[in-house]
Amino acid sequence: MQTHRALALALSLVSFGVAAPGCSSYSSYVDSDTALGRVVVYRNGIAYYERRAKVRESTITLEVPVDKVDDFLKSLTVVDAKTGKTLPVSYPTRGASRGSTVEMTIQLPGKGPHDAVLTYITESPAWKPTYRVVVGKDGKVKIQGWAIVDNTSGEDWKAVRVGVGSSSALSFRYDLRSVRTVHRDELRDTLKFAKAPPTGGVLNGQGKGGTRQARRLELTLKDGDIPRAEGHPDMVQGDDFGGRDKPSDRHAARAAKNRSAEQKVKRLAAQLNRRFGKVVIEGLNRAGERGGRARAQDRANMLRNKLIKYGVAPARLRVVSRQAAAGDHAGGVRVVEEAVSASASREDGRPVGESHFESKRPMTVTKGASAMVSIFQKEAAGEQVYLYAADGARGNARFAFKAVRFRNPTQSTLESGPVTVYGASKFIGEGMTNPIPPASTAIIPFALDRQVVVSREGSSSDRISRLLTLQRGVLTAEVQHSRKTVLTVTNRLHRSARVYIRHRVRKGWKLVGSPRLYERLGESHLFEVVMKKGETKTFTIVEATPLRRTVDLRTGVGVGLVKLFLADGRGEGRFVEPMRKLLKVWGEMAKHRDHIASLRERVGEFRGRMNELHTQIVSLKAVKTGGSLMKHLTKKLKEVSQRVQQATIDTVNHQERLMLARIKFQDGVSELTLAPSTAGGAVSARP
Repeated sequence: MQTHRALALALSLVSFGVAAPGCSSYSSYVDSDTALGRVVVYRNGIAYYERRAKVRESTITLEVPVDKVDDFLKSLTVVDAKTGKTLPVSYPTRGASRGSTVEMTIQLPGKGPHDAVLTYITESPAWKPTYRVVVGKDGKVKIQGWAIVDNTSGEDWKAVRVGVGSSSALSFRYDLRSVRTVHRDELRDTLKFAKAPPTGGVLNGQGKGGTRQARRLELTLKDGDIPRAEGHPDMVQGDDFGGRDKPSDRHAARAAKNRSAEQKVKRLAAQLNRRFGKVVIEGLNRAGERGGRARAQDRANMLRNKLIKYGVAPARLRVVSRQAAAGDHAGGVRVVEEAVSASASREDGRPVGESHFESKRPMTVTKGASAMVSIFQKEAAGEQVYLYAADGARGNARFAFKAVRFRNPTQSTLESGPVTVYGASKFIGEGMTNPIPPASTAIIPFALDRQVVVSREGSSSDRISRLLTLQRGVLTAEVQHSRKTVLTVTNRLHRSARVYIRHRVRKGWKLVGSPRLYERLGESHLFEVVMKKGETKTFTIVEATPLRRTVDLRTGVGVGLVKLFLADGRGEGRFVEPMRKLLKVWGEMAKHRDHIASLRERVGEFRGRMNELHTQIVSLKAVKTGGSLMKHLTKKLKEVSQRVQQATIDTVNHQERLMLARIKFQDGVSELTLAPSTAGGAVSARP
């Protein structure tokens, strides 16, 4: 009963006489002796008018505002209501304007009374949709749709059937009133006949009068402004091979510079994420640089990889290399955004639906007023659910939103607009909806009650998918860069809850692991999860994109990537066998390093013990009765000293073995090469 009251209260708001906002004056309307019977307002800035006229003579005279003549002429249709035949129209060609209007005369065939129907379109403010949803407890929701229509036509709509609609139909202005003289080529008898070429046209949105082009982004980064990933040859030094214990001052300075470059690229990524165009990353060859083109390509790929890490869609980034021109930073990277119109860049490729709603009974809307027209009232399958939407504007990474889920019960697309949600005769929230096609399901968040809690953790990893080049231990490979998101969801309600997880997969990424997919909406994926009261569940979402990466095989990062590559059974025997032998040598090196670290730790403990014993012996020398204890401490000091000596000898032995293994590994890796053709990971090598 309470739900029906709320519904009835909303339904009572059929129309109201509020002046249209921002309208201090109105355009004149089409004036005639006809009776306005139907008006349909569209979202693309036009309105369809239908008038009926009972004419005793053979003409109908109309006064059309000058600013509406073009729309009026290109759309006017006059039909005899009895025969259904179209009727001719005439109007003065020159000097037709009478102040702000143009007089037009419709010629009707024959004499005697006529019953004619006139239809045309003129410019009009777009209607605005708004919705009411009443949530029930039986798996049903009641949905009301309303359209706010502004009558700025300059005439009263008396007892008119008002409708609203939207479609993919285009609308434009076109001059049909002006007199045009067509230029024709002059041909002479002495010349051969030739067909005149057509005049070139302008594509939609590309020339004068089209969509304004956004200013494109152009900038150049120096070599030092490009951060290197771990394992890159530029970041390698002796300690990476187990030769030194502490990073050198040079290496520390390089690491600090790399961190500064990382911040610059992070800011660049944030700037690109606010824009829409595709981006070309040009690696600039340094004059005289050995392998200049490959190095330039590598620098461009390093920047691309970092931009992807900070959220730029891979599909937007394209890598090329070229010779540095005058004024360029040789050895750097140039970033150029391809020009794109702001409107075209926002198109998401989703189909444009059509809608048409019309009031069932005539209504009156006075000029300068607005009306709220009931466009539908239906029951639909739906329920209250939760939506976790961390990405996008106004999202929340910690809690899921309370939302209403329902299926569009109409055969028309529900346009984007505000949604007010009621439940048990009370207001429980409001939200905003994107267009909902017919028979499609919508999930609209309307409240944040913090009952469904989500913790979010992310990580990334690389796995070689294809080997490209290998020269003197430096490997260039195509890697599958994976990004893993782990969500731990807790339902704190005292009842079960249906939770939908919305996750955006940017263009260029591919979803490779996730919960059961409920629905896909453009770049966003929706996953459905049913949770019991007090239950906690963990879900993992994995997406991947291909990258090109250069690493030094003499580093732990490079060895780790190759190990995973071989574990996948990739590569042919001529590469696999030599590399596996080298990996065994790397394993021996790791064992020696572990032994050395363990021995050094033990030596440190022994030396600390020796210092304690030495201090105690010095203290006992002043005590005459401490002879037996003195002997015991002296014996202990000697034993600990022998252990230090033996641990030192063992450390030196492991260091010698480590040095020999390292030389063997480095030489083997330096001699390892790939065959020219490496498609699908097929490689060859010589040990």
